[in-house]
Amino acid sequence: MPLISLLTRDADVERAVRRPLEERHIVARTGSWERLLHLIRERPTTLVFLDEASLPVVGSVAAVAEIHHRFPSVGVVLVARPAPDPYMLLHLGRAGVDRLMLVRLDDLARDAGEVAAKALSHGTEALVTRTVSAYLPPRVLSAVRMALEGVQRRWTAGGLAEVMGLSQPHLSVCLKAAGLPSVGHLLVWSRLLHAGRWLTDPGRTAESVSRQLEYSSGAAFRRALKTYTRATPSEVRAYGGLTFVLDRFLVRCDLGGDRQDGRSVA
Repeated sequence: MPLISLLTRDADVERAVRRPLEERHIVARTGSWERLLHLIRERPTTLVFLDEASLPVVGSVAAVAEIHHRFPSVGVVLVARPAPDPYMLLHLGRAGVDRLMLVRLDDLARDAGEVAAKALSHGTEALVTRTVSAYLPPRVLSAVRMALEGVQRRWTAGGLAEVMGLSQPHLSVCLKAAGLPSVGHLLVWSRLLHAGRWLTDPGRTAESVSRQLEYSSGAAFRRALKTYTRATPSEVRAYGGLTFVLDRFLVRCDLGGDRQDGRSVA
């Protein structure tokens, strides 16, 4: 259940975004630019909707570019009023902002769900699920997807099993039969896969990522990362972030990880 952060001071815009999304997503609204940056840095935000009317009055192009360059893992949807400004789009292109999605204010209520789905197809949950889908049966694949989404839902091992309609021991048996670790270890891996993606964002640090993942301390996060991947945050960043952590996970589960990679620490 991805966390979507919404920048708007308009109640109608908030309703138009929430109605089609909040059944399957968590939507956190703020009217403050500074608060939005805090949400992205400190919470597990996957996608942001930016109401054009709520962007900083001076430097709106620079503001959108800041999110894109500091947090490239986060999808961005711009709500245009009343329609996309060609001059703004030109300047955004010159600022190197790509993968920006646009939706007209008048179409927001109708298109918010579809636009969010397209943007989230580049999210960590989708990328990991697509990679492992060839190796896993449907129920186990669903458990992996739910574990990844559980970073936002704060699943416990028992909670994840309950959502799957199984007991925790039975779910662990199903996971292990497919080569995966037990429920508890799968939840740790899901957090570290998100960490791998976030650590490559220039606007984040190991400390901020540890807070996003609700570790008790930066040291606890580093210990978990070292235990499961045998790498430090700086090494994960240097070795490719999500790609590196996902490869360690695939090797651990014997699902086709690159065992010949000279950077491997498993």
